[in-house]
Amino acid sequence: MARVLIAWELGEAFGHLARCLRLAQGLVARGYAVTLALKDVRLPAGQAPASGITVLPAPLTPQMGAGGSPPVNYPDVLRVSGFADARDVAARLNAWQGMFSLVRPDVLVADHAPTALLAARLAEVPYLSIGNGFAIPPSVSPWPSIRSWEAVSDQALTAAEARLDRVLDEAQRALGHTRTVRVRDLFGAHDILDTFAELDHYGARPDGRYVGPIGSVPQALHVAWQSRDGPKVLAYLRPAVPGFQSILQALARLDAEVLCIAPGMKPEMAKRCATRRLRIALAPVDLPPLLEHADLAIGYGNSAFTTQALLAGVPLAMRPRHVEQALFAHRVEALGAGKLLGGRIDAASVSASLQELLGNPAYRQAARSFRSRHADYSPSQAIEQSLFLIERTFLDGWNTDSTRKTQEPQESPPACLH
Repeated sequence: MARVLIAWELGEAFGHLARCLRLAQGLVARGYAVTLALKDVRLPAGQAPASGITVLPAPLTPQMGAGGSPPVNYPDVLRVSGFADARDVAARLNAWQGMFSLVRPDVLVADHAPTALLAARLAEVPYLSIGNGFAIPPSVSPWPSIRSWEAVSDQALTAAEARLDRVLDEAQRALGHTRTVRVRDLFGAHDILDTFAELDHYGARPDGRYVGPIGSVPQALHVAWQSRDGPKVLAYLRPAVPGFQSILQALARLDAEVLCIAPGMKPEMAKRCATRRLRIALAPVDLPPLLEHADLAIGYGNSAFTTQALLAGVPLAMRPRHVEQALFAHRVEALGAGKLLGGRIDAASVSASLQELLGNPAYRQAARSFRSRHADYSPSQAIEQSLFLIERTFLDGWNTDSTRKTQEPQESPPACLH
């Protein structure tokens, strides 16, 4: 039985975990043994690993960052995410190499797991990355800026990559590796992008393997709109969103029915802020039935919620928390399907932006155009395409003993890639 290691090392929120779980379940159904190495091993409530899935914690070291200026490209993101000190990188790499020795994977599937990719490359284990694009930079040189709203020189972009390569080189040599791997060597043509081309953080890639989003929220609450009349606004926010209180104040003033999903918000605060027209949910909510009748969505540039809104033809107001979300929000704004709530905000400025989004039909038209372009998309099709690509790239032709239950890979994907 072939062994697959699925690794999640960096990044936050539920999207990474959901993607890893969906892939693991699909691969087990095809007869593979799967080990999940997760940054956070807390699975969603009521969801236990299926038979054939082993869950382990991913090797981590404290992400102290490196201070200084904001990151300008993906190598610079790694610099501030635990890759500034060669000793830290060497410690993680050593631990990942130990995990590879124990698991003995035939293939690695990495979800924002750069140290795992490095360990796979050094161990000559086949690998690919899967993600929404941000953590899979395109094959151009220098790697593009992640601050498209600012002027960043090619010299600064090249220097960031060279700086990271020096750290990786020192870490590998500390563990006895004489032929070292550069960060650019960790990505390639096999990588899978679970997004749409026009939402790719770096812009559409001519050779990108786009499958669309594959994550999902299990056991979400079913909540219905209270009224059939009047505008309806669905918000998905977190207390850490800059200007969170101002946005809530603006939502409370809005002449609309508003449902705000706010994971991490304290119940007592939610009770104080809620009104007859503003309901606040603290647990995951089933989004598609609500988006079907929503006139506006409000988020923080997280790809999962934002994409769901666009697939429902709903325009967005977006208040990003960090640079990845800001870059994604700029992509949506470029489509004309949303508005970035940038700079310093207060309740009045947010209210004005929400009224503009509700009153200008161009935003709704752009969101509906996106929905029409991807009318053939389905999450189940996206996961099938991803599993096909993993099998076809690495596992097709693996020895077939009598105990293997794997179904043969199809000759072509279930549907054309997006």
